[in-house]
Amino acid sequence: MKSSIVSLLFIAAGSSAAPFDTCPSKAFLVQGTTATVFGVNLVSGSYNRFAANVGTNQKVNGFGFSVHDRYLYGWDYSRGNIGRIGKDYALEPLNASGLPNTNFYVGDVSVQQNAYYVYRKGADYGLYRIVLDENDSDYLVASKVIDGSSLSLNIFDLAFHPDENLAYSVDNRGNLIAIDVMTGSSFNLGFTGVTGTFGAVYFDVEGYLYISRNSDGHIFRIDINVPTSTTLFAYGPSSGNNDGARCATAPIIDESEAPTLDYGDAPDSYATSISANGARHGKGNLYFGNGVSAEHTPNQVDDDDGVNFVTGLETGLDTLVSYRLSAPGYVNAWVDWNGNGQFDESEQIITEHLGTLGENRVLVEVPIDAREGTTWARFRVSNTPSISPLGGVDSGEVEDISVSIVASGVVETTTAWQTAAFEDLWPQQGDYDFNDVVVKYRIFKSQIGNQVVRFKIDGELLAVGASYHNAFAFRFANIARNQVDEPLVRLTINGQQIAKNPLEAGRNEAILIALDDTKVIANTQSGCKYFRTESGCLNQQPIPFSVTLPFKNTVTDSASLISGVSPFIFAVNGFDHGPFVDSNNARAWEVHLKNHTPTEAFNTDYFDQGDDMSSTYGNFQTANGLPWALIIGTSWNHPKESTDMLLAYPEFGGFAESAGSANTNWFRSAVGQHSVQN
Repeated sequence: MKSSIVSLLFIAAGSSAAPFDTCPSKAFLVQGTTATVFGVNLVSGSYNRFAANVGTNQKVNGFGFSVHDRYLYGWDYSRGNIGRIGKDYALEPLNASGLPNTNFYVGDVSVQQNAYYVYRKGADYGLYRIVLDENDSDYLVASKVIDGSSLSLNIFDLAFHPDENLAYSVDNRGNLIAIDVMTGSSFNLGFTGVTGTFGAVYFDVEGYLYISRNSDGHIFRIDINVPTSTTLFAYGPSSGNNDGARCATAPIIDESEAPTLDYGDAPDSYATSISANGARHGKGNLYFGNGVSAEHTPNQVDDDDGVNFVTGLETGLDTLVSYRLSAPGYVNAWVDWNGNGQFDESEQIITEHLGTLGENRVLVEVPIDAREGTTWARFRVSNTPSISPLGGVDSGEVEDISVSIVASGVVETTTAWQTAAFEDLWPQQGDYDFNDVVVKYRIFKSQIGNQVVRFKIDGELLAVGASYHNAFAFRFANIARNQVDEPLVRLTINGQQIAKNPLEAGRNEAILIALDDTKVIANTQSGCKYFRTESGCLNQQPIPFSVTLPFKNTVTDSASLISGVSPFIFAVNGFDHGPFVDSNNARAWEVHLKNHTPTEAFNTDYFDQGDDMSSTYGNFQTANGLPWALIIGTSWNHPKESTDMLLAYPEFGGFAESAGSANTNWFRSAVGQHSVQN
């Protein structure tokens, strides 16, 4: 009974179907171990399924579109021979003769000849030409052009140029290959700048080559005359089994059909047109503001209504950006700060920000050296997190906005890099390895004349060698909390803006919580207990952060403003922090620099317990003057896990016990095997 059903399936598939009505602008993509056919818009990367099954229970590969009869041709793995597909997407078996007993996964139909070419490397295989002209006496007869040892290429698809009798492909090393199918000779035209398995290769009528990478679906466009000009053109579907075909004489945009794409509106130096690989999105249910209109070319419809700079763009200050979304999506944005007519990589102001339905607000820092005058900003929302200011995506919208930058008169100064290191077993001395929390940071001060308008701190979390949960914060001893312009306070960690306000609530002085739980933020690599403190566990990169503290009204500058900024750690509520700490009010436990005063949140009952002798010798030190927190005025190599500070830095003891008068360069005398290179 089973064999009868199979026979019926092949009879149905074998009945000749009508060809496609036109030469389509969309590319065809066949994927899966059971052939599924998709249509791919090369302009946006959007795709939709044309057929879940074409009548075979295995793969179809070596896909090619014939401009001679408007059929798709491919290699049918279930039969070990070729077949063709018409507009009903049913595979019609064909029986070509003269082929070796193997399967082919590289193939295309020539534009200049009515012939299908398949290729497989290896001495027993090679490049074969199969006649497709039904009026030719050699119809469906295969002839070997060259054997696969003489033409030995690591390619996974090929495509014929619309005007030349040459086929092109890109090998796994990223080299652009041209093949003369009449002689079997090949030419390496140069490195394209991208590598991988390119299972789908297409041409358009302008002679641009498009390659789709299996691993991530990225579609690249290549000018075959300048291979190094390869650009990421669109974000398409990924697949482990991928093959493509396209009518090479069709434009990539068919203006006889209703438009489906949204474009930007900026001048074309910012890449707006298709020829410049401009930003474009497939129209759908994700957009800024009230809606989005599709268009065939840029600048036809200006419907940008969803992004607004709430405050002006002044050099050296922050501005508040508001945008409304129709649905959750990833937002990326750029501003041409230097006025060079393009969006540079360093000019990205929003990176992979997952916006929510409705209004979203983001703080953006205007560079102090931004060029005064009119410039352009580009905002993109899509379901694809990581995109550039160029190229196509299958969802969302692009909004280009003309903005004006004005000079503020702000002058910015900065401290040198310094490193804060903490021991979190206070009031016990513990292992004294000073790697429980290690942070490198520097402080920027922005002022107009002698009036300070904001502080900004850039830093990196270098190490977390603690079992306990600690927060890392900055205390601004000479700044009251009510002096801070709270809506403009901004915190970013690892390039992502944090929605939670880092300004600690309920305090009289300004306290900025830069890292609210270092144990959670610093994910350890597999097999490691801590972050960047153990031998064999040092491959992770430090975690960058930036926090900005703007003022409602300017504050008169004085030396005490900078000196009053000090780092400290405190215990995170709800987690055990040792026998001395109440986990329900762990916030009351703090560790500060030697002789520094704790914040108003501190519980003074913790003083003088364990090894702490604060009441006798000064806050946060032992009877020998050893501290639990250090500031090193440079980048610093912290001790490895469970390595006593005095072993990693033998001169440190004399420095601490002399109150800093001896061994002043102790931090330069690291014992290499006991410290971590930063």
